[in-house]
Amino acid sequence: MRKIYSSAVVDPALCNGDKICENICVTKAIAVEFALFILSLLFYGGCSLVKPDIEKEAPQSGRDLVCQALSPSRVNPTVLKKSGVVATAFSSTTIDPTKPLKGLDPNGKHGGEPFDMELRDGTRVGGLFFEYDNETGGPSPLIMASFGFLQDRWGSEAAKFYELYMEDPEDRIPAHVLILDHPTAGPFMANNGHLSMGSYDDARMWIEVAQRIGQDRVFSGIHLLGVSMSGQTVVHALIEDKRLGLGLFRSGMAFSIAPDYCQVPGRQLAQLKTPEGTENPWKDGCRTVHMNGGADAMQAKALLALINKQFVPHYHEAHPEDREFDIKSVDVPVFLRKACDKRISFLRKQNSATWSKKDFSLASLESFMTTTRIARVIGRVETPLVLVSCHDDPAVDHRLFEEVVLAAADNPWVAAYETKDGGHFGFNVVYGKDYLGRIIRLMLEPNVLDTWNVRQ
Repeated sequence: MRKIYSSAVVDPALCNGDKICENICVTKAIAVEFALFILSLLFYGGCSLVKPDIEKEAPQSGRDLVCQALSPSRVNPTVLKKSGVVATAFSSTTIDPTKPLKGLDPNGKHGGEPFDMELRDGTRVGGLFFEYDNETGGPSPLIMASFGFLQDRWGSEAAKFYELYMEDPEDRIPAHVLILDHPTAGPFMANNGHLSMGSYDDARMWIEVAQRIGQDRVFSGIHLLGVSMSGQTVVHALIEDKRLGLGLFRSGMAFSIAPDYCQVPGRQLAQLKTPEGTENPWKDGCRTVHMNGGADAMQAKALLALINKQFVPHYHEAHPEDREFDIKSVDVPVFLRKACDKRISFLRKQNSATWSKKDFSLASLESFMTTTRIARVIGRVETPLVLVSCHDDPAVDHRLFEEVVLAAADNPWVAAYETKDGGHFGFNVVYGKDYLGRIIRLMLEPNVLDTWNVRQ
């Protein structure tokens, strides 16, 4: 009688009835069988055990390099990683109770030069220009940056960016930086008498700024960086730049993007109180929007703090003769709505030939917000673009980012990543400043951008 173990054959008679001998023979047969199985895997699998070494030497595209940098796995998260609210607040506030929000001092030694420009349609834009001292003497890149709803050159997010990536000369991002006021900010209101929700409207402003500033200076490339609502501006500016055949921008970076105005900040604005007998004008556009209870209520209070601590004071900085200007908390929703409606009316009267009327509507503020949703247009991007958001963002529901990523799934020009922690532009609190720092540096590298979709 023979016992068969797969393809190995053992004859018990050879062991003369010795059970120990028989067991040894069976064990040897199984070992031989296993060795043959491994060899077959190596042969038919193309020597998979040595593939890691081959992959390390395989050529990479610029996009591959950026995708590798997007994973914060090599970074040790801090103890603050447990809460997106904490990460957001900690990154944007100070320990000084008299000045709870970070901010650049207009009279301080920040090194920025005032930037003011009147566009062809009469819109006045402003910001701060930070010169980069390139010791090689050659041209340096320019980063055009803005930091979202109610944020301007003096705001908390601009101050945070300055502290992390510009203040230290030894570790500064190697680029000139132009920080622009967001068109919902106090200085924009002071200069224009109305407010813009940004997005495609803001993108057109950025394009004109880039065209005109490029006439006076030589840059090795112009790169766009936007946070929150300014992330929309980055996406639209890249698309419009290509549509018009201008070739102005080399890359775009959008962090903690707010891709839908009805959702953010419309959802939070809809929860603010209004004077008795006055309906909140943001509620109509948000009737189909999912509310997020306590988190939205907290964000609504944060918006009021920004109005009181940044919007009104910075309006006075830009328009010092109007010291009487102020906004009561209950007037915020109506005030912002009227100011944005006035901008839409202003744009309609301009009837600009450069406005893409086929794609973006000026029929009403709701129409503008609907037609400029990022998930609707992200597939048109044809310039290297990186998107970074986090799952625990307290201001922007992660499902909004997932919608954008899904819409961009087939677009090789977009590299998107969602971290687990980091709040709303609070990545530095959790992963350290070098996390976004190395991404920004990569997005300035000509070799990375030139080979974005090409294996080197």
